Amino acid sequence: MNKCSKKRKLRAQVAVWTVLFSLSSIGMAAAQNAAQKADTNFTLDSVIVTAQRTETRDLATPATVTVLDAKELKNSGARTVFDALAFTQGITNFSYGPGGQDYGAMDSRVVIRGFDRGALVLVNGAPINLLNKNSLDSIPMEAVERIEIVKGASSTLYGSEAFGGVINIITKKGGEPQTSVGIAAGNIGYRKYSANYTDKNVGFFYSKQEFGAQNRTSPDRSSLPDDISSNKLKNYYQNRGEGDKENINLTINLSDKWNFNYLRSESNNEYGTTPYWDPTTDPTNKSAKINAKTYRYNDVKDNLTFTYEDKENAFKSIAFFGSRDLYGKTTDDYAHTTKVNDSNFKAKNIGLDTQKSWKLRGNKDNLLVGILASREEYQNTVKQGQEADRHNYAVYAQYSYQLSPEFTTIVGARAQKIDDPVKNQNVFIPQIQTVYKINDTSSWYTNVGKAFQMPPLNQYFEKNKLASGRDLKPQEGWNYETGYKIINGDSSWKFAVYKMDFKNKFDYDKDNEGKDVLINKGKFRNTGFEAEYNKIINNHWKANLGFNYGNPEMEDKDGWKQTYPKMQVSAGVQYEMDKLQTSLACNYLTKRQDNRYGETIPSAITLNAVVNYNMSAKDTVTLNLNNILDKNNVITHGGYDYWDLPFNWTLSWNHSL
Repeated sequence: MNKCSKKRKLRAQVAVWTVLFSLSSIGMAAAQNAAQKADTNFTLDSVIVTAQRTETRDLATPATVTVLDAKELKNSGARTVFDALAFTQGITNFSYGPGGQDYGAMDSRVVIRGFDRGALVLVNGAPINLLNKNSLDSIPMEAVERIEIVKGASSTLYGSEAFGGVINIITKKGGEPQTSVGIAAGNIGYRKYSANYTDKNVGFFYSKQEFGAQNRTSPDRSSLPDDISSNKLKNYYQNRGEGDKENINLTINLSDKWNFNYLRSESNNEYGTTPYWDPTTDPTNKSAKINAKTYRYNDVKDNLTFTYEDKENAFKSIAFFGSRDLYGKTTDDYAHTTKVNDSNFKAKNIGLDTQKSWKLRGNKDNLLVGILASREEYQNTVKQGQEADRHNYAVYAQYSYQLSPEFTTIVGARAQKIDDPVKNQNVFIPQIQTVYKINDTSSWYTNVGKAFQMPPLNQYFEKNKLASGRDLKPQEGWNYETGYKIINGDSSWKFAVYKMDFKNKFDYDKDNEGKDVLINKGKFRNTGFEAEYNKIINNHWKANLGFNYGNPEMEDKDGWKQTYPKMQVSAGVQYEMDKLQTSLACNYLTKRQDNRYGETIPSAITLNAVVNYNMSAKDTVTLNLNNILDKNNVITHGGYDYWDLPFNWTLSWNHSL
């Protein structure tokens, strides 16, 4: 970038910050002169549904829990749910594209406490994970009512994939009659169009986003000495082409007990590989002929749920269905040839989860019992014979026993039978938790639980035949945690110390043909400390600060190696007054692991800001500023480095009809 371009960018950022500061100053002056409202705009007193599958107060929940409501998501400055979660303590997103965009089978995912593929994502209590991965790009931000994040192994109540914790995205289910439309535009070719409708029994949310090209999404790359061959590039970098994504969320309250919810996402995206040289200058160089490639994908995801809930009798049943259809093709720009990708697939998950709870001993105790039956399917749509299915049957129970008014013990267990195409499994997953109420505003808890996960179905194949899973074993182990919470009217402190100890950790390695395959690398461990502070300063100001330090490591043939960043610091401040809402959020990742070149991945710092201004009762204008420091933040945590978007902004307008 030349000096003039740098100066123009600096001037633009200074101008934007001046506007932001001016608006905040005006709001502060108005706040000082306005009469205080009788009620506050913020609250820290949350009711949690996900952690115990029944409603409990945060102080009575034996886990570290974070709740993000619609207002906080809007004020986070994030374009997507994926980005909003990155500012949550203990969560480290893994992404090949900005905003959690998937690049074909190169999936983005949310990681809790450094355990990759160990976070179970639910939508309204129904799992949306497929092939042991979660994806959040199918959920429109406008449709989200709140997000509950429960950290720590939760396999007893939720089964496989809840190694690090559970993320439950609760969507809006109707409300006051309202119709709205929105439009947004920003730099780097970003455009968004949305339309929403709600009434008492129906909620409909639609959005279409368009993304511009990004010339460079990685640092300079060169092949390692043992990788130089006829099919390896020596010097290259990645780039991202134009793309688009459509999201739909439809919810219908069929009665006061029945609810139907449908999510659909269809995205078209592309990324490419760009060499440093003109391959025609050296036609004898075999490596040069494997030059610029472009990968294009069409990715369709569908999720639907039928939920029956009788709150009076503490009974709930969820029927769920999820599917993904991925189609991609690769163009060799040197040879001018295009071929269909070998990784194209269809995957499905269908099931029924039913639970019932009873209050016992004069409402002192609670017994929860549930059953689950589900079926997973996978089919490679290019390679014949690569298809498999798996059946899961489970019975789970949890008993909460009040030993005294201050002390409660919670014992849970899950018995699971898995009919697998390679090796059937009978699994027993226990858990024990305690909560000690120190006083009305503080509590201390412990949580010890086992976790278990089967290999993903798409890793069971060797060429076109069902292999023995390359002797893949389920990964399993234990999670230990103890924590202390203080929650009063205007502030909250949360402290947690945790230890994760698992074996048979899944990870990729080279096979005899040099291809990446999933294997059991060895053990995984992480011991860490986590702290969160939230403060309601007054009716208009709220601030938060978080800190996490751990040591996520995986054992392989060369010993223990770091897998994710050791330290995370997050901070934010929110302000709102009448027509104006502003916020500033920062997330810092440091002490990161090495990439494949032996270089330490640089620290990442993300600084976002947002200004919402209600021009009238029907019109709202929003300015989002993302990556204000214009850092080349590496958003992957593996051998290769991929960058997030540089400094980017979005100006949007929403109108209620």
